[in-house]
Amino acid sequence: METREKLDESIAATALDLFGSQGYHSTSMEQIRRDVGVSNGSLYYLFPSKAALAARLYCDGMIQCQDGIRRELVAATSAEAGIRGSVAFQTSWVDDHVHAARIIYTDLPDEVLIAAAPQLDAPNRSYVRAVNRWVRVHVDAGSLIDRSFPVLHALWLGPTQEFCRHWVRGRGRLRPRDVADDLADGAWRAVSTR
Repeated sequence: METREKLDESIAATALDLFGSQGYHSTSMEQIRRDVGVSNGSLYYLFPSKAALAARLYCDGMIQCQDGIRRELVAATSAEAGIRGSVAFQTSWVDDHVHAARIIYTDLPDEVLIAAAPQLDAPNRSYVRAVNRWVRVHVDAGSLIDRSFPVLHALWLGPTQEFCRHWVRGRGRLRPRDVADDLADGAWRAVSTR
């Protein structure tokens, strides 16, 4: 008998594969239940709706991305290294986690985003605080332009996220990892004072 944690992970992994390969709308809870080999009761006990299950996967992916960017910034020896390293991380993460990236970068129904919001509130606040602290150090040192956090973050990571969004939707052949240096050059030029 599987433990609740193992069952939770099995359901999440199966849903990730199905949502990532055939899309949220084309995947049913019945298909997930059959593929995992669990009862309706077990599935709906852990995930009361498809939106709740997709929200879990969306949150997992977002937190992985946020944590990776924070790790890059902590390890960076300069503003430029942090900006470039975070772009490289984002492109590599998308390449390595295509199904999760599809969940993050597709247009999910409002019910999924509403279900995800409470789970993401604390991680989002923590991410913004940590990254903004790092940004402010480098703005004060004269390395980064002085803009509000949302504007600076959009200039820095927005183009990479948009490139990744197009790629996971099948609208581009160049892999994100293969253009990471170009995206990092653009990000650095957009936010650097040099």
